Amino acid sequence: MAKEELIETTEKLFTRTKFREYRDWARTGIYLLLTGAFVFLCWTQKLDRFENIVLDNLIKRTASHRLHPAIVLFKISPETLAEIGSWPWPRRYHAVTARLLDDWKAAAILFDFTLENSTLPQDDLDLGQALTRIKTPLYLPLDLKPQKERKFWVHGMPVVLDKDEGKLTWVHSLPEFEKKVKAIGHRKLVSDADGLLRRFDPFLTDGNETYPFVALPVAYDFLKKPVPSAAEWGRLADGQGKVIIPWASRWDEGFASYNYADLIHSFYAIQKGAAPMITPKDVAGKICIVGVVSEGDANFRATPLDVSYPVLGVYAHVINSVLTSNWIRPAPLWVNSLCLLGIGLLTSFFFLAFRRTPSLLAGLLLGIGWFLFCLLAFYKWHLWFNLVYPTLLILCLFAFSAVYVQITSTSEKSQLFHLATRDGLTELYVIRHFRLIMNQIVREANVRKEPLSVVLLDIDDFKKVNDTYGHPAGDMVLKKVAGILTAYIRNHRPFREIDFAARYGGEEFIVMLRKANVKDAALVAAERIRKKVEAAKFEWEGKTIPVTISLGVASLHAGENIPDPMVHRADAALYEAKKTGKNRVCIEKI
Repeated sequence: MAKEELIETTEKLFTRTKFREYRDWARTGIYLLLTGAFVFLCWTQKLDRFENIVLDNLIKRTASHRLHPAIVLFKISPETLAEIGSWPWPRRYHAVTARLLDDWKAAAILFDFTLENSTLPQDDLDLGQALTRIKTPLYLPLDLKPQKERKFWVHGMPVVLDKDEGKLTWVHSLPEFEKKVKAIGHRKLVSDADGLLRRFDPFLTDGNETYPFVALPVAYDFLKKPVPSAAEWGRLADGQGKVIIPWASRWDEGFASYNYADLIHSFYAIQKGAAPMITPKDVAGKICIVGVVSEGDANFRATPLDVSYPVLGVYAHVINSVLTSNWIRPAPLWVNSLCLLGIGLLTSFFFLAFRRTPSLLAGLLLGIGWFLFCLLAFYKWHLWFNLVYPTLLILCLFAFSAVYVQITSTSEKSQLFHLATRDGLTELYVIRHFRLIMNQIVREANVRKEPLSVVLLDIDDFKKVNDTYGHPAGDMVLKKVAGILTAYIRNHRPFREIDFAARYGGEEFIVMLRKANVKDAALVAAERIRKKVEAAKFEWEGKTIPVTISLGVASLHAGENIPDPMVHRADAALYEAKKTGKNRVCIEKI
């Protein structure tokens, strides 16, 4: 019989080992599934908004703050408008600006406004003559705006000639101005979904017309280089073809800037021999950007550095990036995806190879290592790798691993506890663990003043069963008797009311009945079990095996703090049942 139990235990261990292998394969599959899901998220750019937040903080803390000294801003501020006049100004004012900056030897002039409609003929003529005479290259922007309906009215009713409400069209300055400037370019800036301006289009195409961003020809002409083609900008562009603006400073802490009114006052101060606020040396050899700086959607944008940032400053930062070669190069999507896949596989390996604290440390070190690498790449080489996707992937893998380890650890502990406390053949408690339970319950019964009884039973003539039918038949009888015991004791109640059964040794069993005196235990529980065993059908290889049991019942007496005397009395009662004919219940002698 011990051999059969060993074989059965070995089979259970083998089954558990195979199950653990399948479980490990399922765990690996979930790791790969999570990694694949994050790679998919990376391709669909679902979490790019969070990556942008990280980029903002990297720019604030680690980006180079080199500002080229050749950039000067002239702000047409609300104070200037109050002093000189409301916008738009007469074009002779712009002619004065161009001539003055040219006289002071400016390297380039960029007007941040278009000259699209005709005004007073003399003013337009004056500006045209100024653009012809100045030697300083001047640059003008153009806009890409929705086309308006073209219609005329007949008897008070509108007749629509062209209705393309969603169609965009280029808005140029007047041809007599555009043909006299050095270059033109677009000034279309589109904020990200969160409302922050982070990128610009190096080239913009609509219809048959393609134009560079207006700040690019200014900067490259200053360097005496051609503007790179759209294909060459591809190495700096993100997945949408846009280039990141490497903000180098806040609006109020960056480039040299002057109020436009101070420029005019300085000119007249020099004429009168007075000390000017701005000298020709402040302008000579500089790129001068002139534009309106008044609160409004067209003139101010929210940026990572400022809640409200003038577009004038955007031009300055793009020009500064060209002059200092200070660009941020985002890693291509396929590179970020490969990095994410590698991090996912490496993290999965760590969590599979190590357990608990070592796996936690490995995942933590991997996350810190990637974070430091991203900082180093951004600070030293101006390379921007995704940081949010890998970090979230590591956290998700760790969370799943922690939950998995906790569940499997609890399950394994439960299985080990089951193996340590249960009999391998009958699944009843082993006597060693049963004694611990009895000791505890005896103490509780004394405290609560509740009755407690035990039933000790033995299979009649069990040796004859083994000798006649073999040990496998004996094992079958033991299992079935144990099943009857389990079915007819109170084991589906609250813990304080359940009964316990154990294999006492060999063919003997013991049952502990809570809240039952000796008569109830004998006449109700023990007698019912005896009858069920006697009535049960035990068959083996087509032969019926007659099986009966003898039972001895005893209860806990007052003053007894340990179960041993009660068990001894039950054993004596069992002996009496055996001696007086078997297949019966005997009560302890009082």
